[in-house]
Amino acid sequence: MITTYIGKTQGFHGPVAASVTLDEQARVIGVEADFNTHARVGRLAIERMQEKMLAAQSADVDAVTGATSSSIAFKQAAKKAVALAQGEISAQEAEDLNFKLAIDGPKVKADFDAEGTPLNTSDIQAYVAANAVDSYRASYDLVVIGSGGAGLAAAVQAAQEGLSVLILEKAGIPGGTTNFSGGVVQASGTKYQKEMTKFTNDTAQNHADYYLQAAEGLADRDLVTDLTKHAGQNITWLEEMGVKWISVYGNNHVPYIADKVHADRIHVNSGGGAATDGVLLTQALLKNALSLGVKVSYENSVQALIFDTERKEVVGVKADRGYYQAKKAVLIATASIDHNPALAKDLSPQHYADLKNKACMSISTDTGDGLILGQSVNAALCGLGGTIDFDGRTGNATNNQMPTIPSFFVNAAGRRFVCEDATYAYGFREIFHEESKFQKPTYMIFADSSLKAPASPWNAESLAADIKKGLVVSADSIEALAHKIGVDARGLAKTLQDWNELAVRHQDPEFGRQMGLEPLAGKYYAYQNRASNLGSLGGLKINVKGQVLDIHDQVIPGLYAAGLAAGGWMGTYYPGSGTALAGIIHQGRRAAHSIAQI
Repeated sequence: MITTYIGKTQGFHGPVAASVTLDEQARVIGVEADFNTHARVGRLAIERMQEKMLAAQSADVDAVTGATSSSIAFKQAAKKAVALAQGEISAQEAEDLNFKLAIDGPKVKADFDAEGTPLNTSDIQAYVAANAVDSYRASYDLVVIGSGGAGLAAAVQAAQEGLSVLILEKAGIPGGTTNFSGGVVQASGTKYQKEMTKFTNDTAQNHADYYLQAAEGLADRDLVTDLTKHAGQNITWLEEMGVKWISVYGNNHVPYIADKVHADRIHVNSGGGAATDGVLLTQALLKNALSLGVKVSYENSVQALIFDTERKEVVGVKADRGYYQAKKAVLIATASIDHNPALAKDLSPQHYADLKNKACMSISTDTGDGLILGQSVNAALCGLGGTIDFDGRTGNATNNQMPTIPSFFVNAAGRRFVCEDATYAYGFREIFHEESKFQKPTYMIFADSSLKAPASPWNAESLAADIKKGLVVSADSIEALAHKIGVDARGLAKTLQDWNELAVRHQDPEFGRQMGLEPLAGKYYAYQNRASNLGSLGGLKINVKGQVLDIHDQVIPGLYAAGLAAGGWMGTYYPGSGTALAGIIHQGRRAAHSIAQI
């Protein structure tokens, strides 16, 4: 007798239900899911869990990495359905969202030991000599490590040019940290920019000049100009993949960057623009990759490069399921050092601080593998030290469509230290420096009058709720507020006086503030600045073709890198939304095209 049973539980985005069909031997022969449609990354995990359960004919399968909470929730619901079928729980318990069965989750490596010492979370080994490999499990023209935006873009481009491609993905789902992005892409001179903004004469050179000035002399000019030159073409290419562009807006200004090179360049796709909307882009690329014959192997982590010691050339990889030959090249597309505290401590103090504060939102499998793989064959590193930091609660300065409310940031001395409406990562770099200098938090100071501003993160109701939670501190006087948050009262009072005087004149000569220059009046509030982190900047040193360079600036034959696994194309702060995906798509395609010419 074939029967279907239903189990329910609480997931990250709301209730998750599993309808499990069992045959006469209690084997799983059907699994359906019902869950909140906002769970875009979660959908990928649930679909993979369904595949695994059907293959195993059991609900007792390992949760997938990449969307752990969603896969565990679905496993919980499915296990409850099976338990109901076996008479172990009641129908009421099966549908009770708060009733839980004991199930095993994925094993997660610790970031820090019991004493707080940062750990190296990567399992990468030394390279394997080619003459030590007896046989290969499979052979492809191109082996791509990582299925994020860079890896998928490279795979599609390579397949379009006739190469056989294998993607090895450490996680259980495709998309990497690109899934958690807004899916927006910067480009200049496109038909969309001309039709949807006032910047009808923007150029690739202006775009490059903006990035180069933002990098403060640290970016490779050739990498940046090559990126902006081809960014518009990549918008068209993605459109051919099924991505539909519906609007264009801009990132917030940077005070020292000339207005003439600033423009609205952030292209938003249909359904995109918010966190996890990057799934729409990665799924479009994945669909096209699979249609072109690209093979993807999930939960198959690369452990080492295979290196021909005589020819000094990378010829393949060692992975969990064996050795794979790369007849033309290996492409590293594994992001940066996002979840590797030991590397972050050595290479990126700001990112290390975020890891200690558990602020990093990147996929947990981004553990610096690509950088260590490259270093195993003497690759050089560059561009490290920056992060993609933003305020995930207020959204302050994330784009020019969200005006910064009348407010100012202060350090422990009660003094301003940064232009508060400058693009978000620029602001958080300064926040990090001030908090490091004083070893105390920084705060956003605002008032009742601020709540009237467009795009205010708070209204009266939400502000009261945040005060109750302790996220916002309130006081009737600025001096009382200073005492409550532990900053210098005289300094804060002087800052308020200075602010109100300059706000009346709508001028900020010291910091270059443009938005929200209005006096503060009424009750006063303090919100502690807290970073949300979408990854570290910097990685393997590459040339314009995407070839990885060694410590002597010489090409390492057979080895390429793209996206956030590559360094040198940004400075020590993220210059604005859509930059990462612009570079990820461009460098993935650029490297694949170079490999196809071999």
